[in-house]
Amino acid sequence: CHIVIACDVDNPLLGANGAAAIFGPQKGASPEEVVQLDAGLANFADCLARDLDWDSRDTPGAGAAGGLGSGLMAFFGGRLLPGVEVMIDAIQLEDKITEADLVITGEGRTDGQTLRGKVCAGVAKTAAAHGVPCVILSGAVDGDFRQLYSQGVTAVFSISPGPRTLTEAYAAAEDDLAAAAENVVRLVE
Repeated sequence: CHIVIACDVDNPLLGANGAAAIFGPQKGASPEEVVQLDAGLANFADCLARDLDWDSRDTPGAGAAGGLGSGLMAFFGGRLLPGVEVMIDAIQLEDKITEADLVITGEGRTDGQTLRGKVCAGVAKTAAAHGVPCVILSGAVDGDFRQLYSQGVTAVFSISPGPRTLTEAYAAAEDDLAAAAENVVRLVE
């Protein structure tokens, strides 16, 4: 049996770009809790190294899903692959893109993590390879999303029409997404 682990980020288990530092704050962890979480993951890594002769502290993707990538590699001999590559292959996206005039993809938040193996970046890269423009529709756009333009993204749009609470944004997401998609399609019709 061979296990393929599809992960959507290339973050290592530990450190400044590790699971706790990057994903802890996104899940509500305070700076102090991030330090504790990273220490716990370091202890986990020590146990894996000692008991299984497995060290994935710096392995790209080992920090995916809060360190689950590391555990799946250590306990099951899994092989990490970028999730977007697994998805692109499974749904034969390249064949579909060659027939498209425009690709629209999306995610909850477009930020610096988008370039670190997220689906949107992989879809855009695939679209660009076939000369097809690609637009990202996102619940929120943070940081320097312009870096995405050099990776095949044509444009990035937030679907939110204005300031809202998170609860309000979730409640309106379906309608907001439909409206944003309609606006994008009207540009190319």
